Amino acid sequence: MKPALIAMLSALSCSSAMAGPTVYRCGPDHNVYSQLPCADGEAVDARDGRTAKQRAEAEAAAHKQAEIGSKMEQDRLAREAAVRPSSAMNLAPVAHAASAPKAKAAKGKSGKTKSKSAKDRQGDDEVRIIVPAAKGKPAK
Repeated sequence: MKPALIAMLSALSCSSAMAGPTVYRCGPDHNVYSQLPCADGEAVDARDGRTAKQRAEAEAAAHKQAEIGSKMEQDRLAREAAVRPSSAMNLAPVAHAASAPKAKAAKGKSGKTKSKSAKDRQGDDEVRIIVPAAKGKPAK
């Protein structure tokens, strides 16, 4: 008796699933959908109207499109991996000496540069801080 009861219940659940839930179109403009009935609502047939053949064709088309998309992605990734950035885009320092700037020759008749006095060297690379002496007694 139990197998017959199970078969009957499964048949009922399948038939109710085929019918689908009842959907109501509600609201003043009938643009709100609900599974609960409403005062001014009207029942809408929400079943899939396609045949089994149409559903199978749609699934096959979706599967084929997914395969094509996957192939396109693989092709794109291969192209991106093959592309090497041009050397103009490289911001790394230049390793060869041919492109290094040449030193400027010093002005004057001899090729030697004159040594700068302490006053001339002051503005080059070092910062000098001069603190005025306090008024009154000199520091010891």
